[in-house]
Amino acid sequence: MNKRLSRYCMGLLCAVVLGSGYSSSALGATVTQPFAPAGTQEPAKPQETQGDVAPAPKGAAVPAPATPAASAPAPSAANATAPGGEMTALQEGAAPAAPAAAPAEQAKAQATGTGRRVPVKVKEGSILPLRVLTRPMAALYKTSDEKSEVVQSNLPVFMPFYVYTQPGGEDVAAETGWYEVGPDNRGTVTGWLKSADVFAWKQAMCLTYTHPEQRKPVLMFDGPKALEALLGQSAEARTEAVKGLYTTIDSGNIPQNFSIVSVEPKQAVDITRQFYLLPILDHKVIQLDGREARLLELAAVSGGGEDAREKTDIRENAKFAAAATQTSAEAAGQVAQSLKIDVVWVLDTTRSMGPYIDATKEVAGAVSAKLAENKAIAENIRFGVWGYRDPVEAIPAIEYTTKNYTPQLQDIQSFLATMGTVKETKIDSVDFPEDMFSGVSDAITQTQWTPGAMRIVVLVGDAPAHELGHKWNLSGYGEETLRTLATEHNITLLGIQVRPKGAAKYQAKAEEQFKVLSLGKGSDIPAYYSIQGTDMGSFAKTTGTIVASLQGLLEKASSNTLSAALTKEGGLVEEATGEMAALKEGEAAPATTETSKAMNEGTAGLAQALKAAVVQWVGSKAEAKPPRDVVAWVVDKDLTDAARQSLEVRLLISKRQLDSLATLLNEVIAAGRTGQISGDDFFTSLQAASVVASRDPNLLKSAKTIGQSGLIPGFLEGLPYHSRLMDMSNELWNSWNVTEQDQFLSEMDSRVRAYKSLHDAPEGWITLNPGADADESVYPIPLELLP
Repeated sequence: MNKRLSRYCMGLLCAVVLGSGYSSSALGATVTQPFAPAGTQEPAKPQETQGDVAPAPKGAAVPAPATPAASAPAPSAANATAPGGEMTALQEGAAPAAPAAAPAEQAKAQATGTGRRVPVKVKEGSILPLRVLTRPMAALYKTSDEKSEVVQSNLPVFMPFYVYTQPGGEDVAAETGWYEVGPDNRGTVTGWLKSADVFAWKQAMCLTYTHPEQRKPVLMFDGPKALEALLGQSAEARTEAVKGLYTTIDSGNIPQNFSIVSVEPKQAVDITRQFYLLPILDHKVIQLDGREARLLELAAVSGGGEDAREKTDIRENAKFAAAATQTSAEAAGQVAQSLKIDVVWVLDTTRSMGPYIDATKEVAGAVSAKLAENKAIAENIRFGVWGYRDPVEAIPAIEYTTKNYTPQLQDIQSFLATMGTVKETKIDSVDFPEDMFSGVSDAITQTQWTPGAMRIVVLVGDAPAHELGHKWNLSGYGEETLRTLATEHNITLLGIQVRPKGAAKYQAKAEEQFKVLSLGKGSDIPAYYSIQGTDMGSFAKTTGTIVASLQGLLEKASSNTLSAALTKEGGLVEEATGEMAALKEGEAAPATTETSKAMNEGTAGLAQALKAAVVQWVGSKAEAKPPRDVVAWVVDKDLTDAARQSLEVRLLISKRQLDSLATLLNEVIAAGRTGQISGDDFFTSLQAASVVASRDPNLLKSAKTIGQSGLIPGFLEGLPYHSRLMDMSNELWNSWNVTEQDQFLSEMDSRVRAYKSLHDAPEGWITLNPGADADESVYPIPLELLP
């Protein structure tokens, strides 16, 4: 994704989009959504008109000027009050109705023949309208006076409004001004909001914290000067100065003139359980130790609750300061007793894998014997296994492409019996690669995971996967997208690559795929083991170490020693001993420097992966809370190590928006395939698609790229990133050979499949307000999954 992001957006931003799905601003037509229930469609948006503006109430800033209405036809009465436009509220339809205008004002509008007002722009020369989001317990007033009539109290949190009049800069800073607002960009004005009850949404973007492992917490400064002074120091001097700041915060004795207003918790914040927004108010690109970074002014806003409007200024709020400095190790002691673990094996069950399937069964037998000694621990771990081969449609005798041997995860005794039924096929595949990606995809998305459990997938195979776009890669994914999906499903993936003799040319590709899949968030190195095909001893030791370490986590949780283990480097890894590492006679391979190095690297990766998983689980269970109700300045890198990203981009997207994006990509894919067959250029083929059937054909003809065509959904317009889709032109398409065109179309298909996976998943979707419809839930989708 980094290659597709603009310099402004690369590695930084979390975009939260407030628009409707595939609105007519992008299409000019109603679109049936690919995942939505039947009949769920979006109304077309009338063209915008503008007209005279009524005088602003005394003390309010001057509203945006209206432009002549002659530039566009007047909308129909039916569309004049319909919700939608470029920004249908996240809580669509929740905005109150606009108060009726005074008779004199109505007469003036009719007499002059003028239309409606337009929102204020985010800045001079911009085409993007300024919007605000409500904070908890905000109220909408009839005028810019607290004594005036309350149109609606206790508005939903994060409810978006367009701004028609904005306060001056001093009033904004002091939170004493007022915004005149409405629910759409078509002149529907509903009332006034206090500056203190909203935050400006100037760039339709926000940030989220990266995984806290391997970096320091984000320091949130009360102004730019102190932070800029810090950034101007040498790396060594800055590191020492920052250590002093952390020491002061940890001490709890924070002076009133301290330059830090708040701080990210040391624990991982689960955004799906403790929802928060970090919208960007201002930014500046800087250089930090030879790397591009960004100095940012942001607001920290939480999603409700009794303390939602409680400022987390650590100079005044000692309770939050104490909670923010509590480590994952300290919190683990409070929640460890509820730890549960799901372990799912994903096994290559083709002809060459027989010995390794048998070795895995032996490990399961050893686990069974050990767990029999502690039934309490046995109750907290469940096992599953998926097998994968090659497409059964191409090779019927191979029996299956993927198979879930455990539709319900099992206790160890049941799992041991199930493993007895897992056999390798006796039929050869056509070529060496297998459909490994389908096995991994199915395990991620179709396993019946235990609610609240830590999720572990152990991938074992001796061949690479069919690559993205290959006819026998039925998943439609590449390794990068699968890695992202694993992260989105909170799955830690451990990889064991077996290297059979005589298949050297395939091993480099397999290694690349296994390493990408097993490098999770919060880790520097992949949880990846490389084992020579003849070294059954190393395979037994590896699988034994993985399972022993997972059992060890439960034992430490039960004995209240998990906290201590988290503070010790490698403290979560248990080397396999006894039966779990036992070898049959003649199976031991001579130890070599290369073998030892590979084992040590794998174990180091395992240690990082397990710690990252535990830290994530603890933060979620302990309900670590983010900073809230403060405005601060930050930098998007670790101040002690500029190579580490501390903030990342996500797009908060509704199910309908996800549907509309899938619709567009499906039409692009169809157009590309049609053009390959007919010989038409790309835009000619796309013009016949249903998404543009009712638009002016000249619009698409005159566009140089899809990004300029008006086909991109409104909620993606204005985002500072570039992609192959938006940059697609006839010239670019025609410059590619058929293989390159197929690769592009396969990438788009991979995105559609990922959207469907996220759409159908029960977890990850956030309900911003109680009682809201399921379709109003939103998902913080990573920018890697944008087309």
